[in-house]
Amino acid sequence: MGVLTVTMTGLRDAIVSSRQARVALLGDLVRQTGERRTRVSALCAGFARDRAGAHRAWFGPLLFEGHTAGGHPPVAKAPAEGPPPATFKAEPRTHKPAHKPAAAPAAEPSRAPLPRTKRRKKH
Repeated sequence: MGVLTVTMTGLRDAIVSSRQARVALLGDLVRQTGERRTRVSALCAGFARDRAGAHRAWFGPLLFEGHTAGGHPPVAKAPAEGPPPATFKAEPRTHKPAHKPAAAPAAEPSRAPLPRTKRRKKH
């Protein structure tokens, strides 16, 4: 019986150590998942900022970007002495296609008479 007891004790210790390793691995996976979510969120926020900057560069500022949180337009600074700076006034770009799609010609209805169909008799 001594050999069986020693073997069972060794098996139990192996099971306990495997369970502890599994719990530690699960904890590491949870921690790594949280860190990865934080990194992905930061990356997505960076992409959104870059995309918004590109949109502003192509199409100009959005209507609500010129106002502060209080709802008032931004206050202009006092003009500096000297000649006023040259201003370039370009029309804001819009999301319009480069070309207009051509209208498809309207199909004319056929002018040939339709053949008469035979009616089925009701029984």
